[in-house]
Amino acid sequence: MAITHFTPQLIGRGNGRSALLSAAYRHCARMEYEAEARTVDYSNKRNLAHEEFLLPADAPEWARALIADRSVAGAVEAFWNRVEAFERREDAQFAREFIIALPVELSKEQNIALMRQFVLEQVLARGQVADWVYHDEPGNPHVHLMTTLRPLTEDGFGPKRIPVIGEDGEVLRNQAGKIVYRLWSGEKTEFLEQRNGWLDLQNQHLALAGLEIRVDGRSYAERGIDLVPTTHIGVGAKAIQRKSSREGEAVDLERLKLFEAQRSENRRRILLRPEIVLDLLSSEKSVFEQRDIAKVLHRYVDDAGTFQQLMARILQSPELLRIERESVDFATGERMPARYTTRELIRVEAGMARQAIWLSGRSSHGVRERLLEQVFARHERLSEEQRTAIEHVTKPGGIAAVVGRAGAGKTTMMKAAREAWELAGCRVVGAALAGKAAEGLEKEAGIQSRTLASWELRWKQGRDTLDSGTVLVLDEAGMVASKQMARFVEAAVKAGAKLVLVGDPDQLQPIEAGAAFRAIVERIGYAELETIYR
Repeated sequence: MAITHFTPQLIGRGNGRSALLSAAYRHCARMEYEAEARTVDYSNKRNLAHEEFLLPADAPEWARALIADRSVAGAVEAFWNRVEAFERREDAQFAREFIIALPVELSKEQNIALMRQFVLEQVLARGQVADWVYHDEPGNPHVHLMTTLRPLTEDGFGPKRIPVIGEDGEVLRNQAGKIVYRLWSGEKTEFLEQRNGWLDLQNQHLALAGLEIRVDGRSYAERGIDLVPTTHIGVGAKAIQRKSSREGEAVDLERLKLFEAQRSENRRRILLRPEIVLDLLSSEKSVFEQRDIAKVLHRYVDDAGTFQQLMARILQSPELLRIERESVDFATGERMPARYTTRELIRVEAGMARQAIWLSGRSSHGVRERLLEQVFARHERLSEEQRTAIEHVTKPGGIAAVVGRAGAGKTTMMKAAREAWELAGCRVVGAALAGKAAEGLEKEAGIQSRTLASWELRWKQGRDTLDSGTVLVLDEAGMVASKQMARFVEAAVKAGAKLVLVGDPDQLQPIEAGAAFRAIVERIGYAELETIYR
């Protein structure tokens, strides 16, 4: 089951930790610890699946020379020894480490691709060094990512605090005239951006792998799930509780006690209402099997008798709906397990479909023909099918859809459509599941865009709300899970806005629970772009 664990912690002398020793332990390597003139050897440690040490694109020459022609472990050894030699204070902080849980549904290669994209977009792009190690523990694949706290400069390391620059380009000062500073790395806003970026990328890669499971960064309370959040305890943590590792890292016994208390409370709630397991499971995936139910239940229940009793109660629950019986694939002889969904999810999707049909019947947001002619005159290279698609999405209605493969000109078409809507007085904004897709929509189509999670967070805070003059373009719509799609359809209905869905034909899954994009376009119709432009 994909989880969202993304925990930062500081490594420094103040908490008795060493960046070099931490790195050697994570990399399962033998390294020279120059600060104490001794060798540490963790080469017998297991579960190392992959390792990388990367500098940002604009790294100075000294940093590149420092790691040139070295192995990953050699580069790590040279760099973190250099950091520790620079930091002289007794309470100096060397690095920030993130412990990141990887989706167990993805293969090793898929998780490496996911992590590489995250590091590129959320670490290297900020000018930070990325030292990351993939540990492939059974049932708990995870990454240890160490990043720098200071910028790299031409002659070493820059300050940890930098002046805040105001909107006028001048250094910001407080009422007393003193310069206002911020951390170069580690601001709360930066952490939230990185965490949300991680959630978005997980969902993107799960969708690209053909998996319908999604992770959700919202709390249990926000999702309406009657469970208490638990403190993360990794595999092998109990053995670490009673001793400090050689790198000076200790796990607090109180943390384990808190975890067990939280788990016990959740077990009590599940015993009172076993359907909580279905609430949690359906928030992560739309269609599931009996083994998926068992995996969630096993998080909270160890006793075999209690486990079997609860499994029986869940499988007999009126909230559970079987949509496919157990069968045998006659071509391969493989037994196919029964597939389930929940009645609540079916109700959500039915409500979404009704709202989409209602939106399609509205007479708002139409663009006059003379305005379209002005846009077409400025974009003479538009193909006939692109013009037809623009006419389709700009005709009156509260919802529209476009389907086309990558390279078929969807972005070019949406750029022209955006100009038409703006000529008609509309505000055009964009959304996508992943940050990279949102950036592409903004850069190539000129549509100010955010991730779906970012939009929902801002709406919750009362910011950037939709209104009757808004057109919201939702890119890569086929990757959006049913419950989230339903929330965006409902937002358009309540605000009187127009929702435009853009997706790939490969994302039109067979109609079943969870195929939100397909369910909508089957009811409202769509324009299709087939010609690939290179």
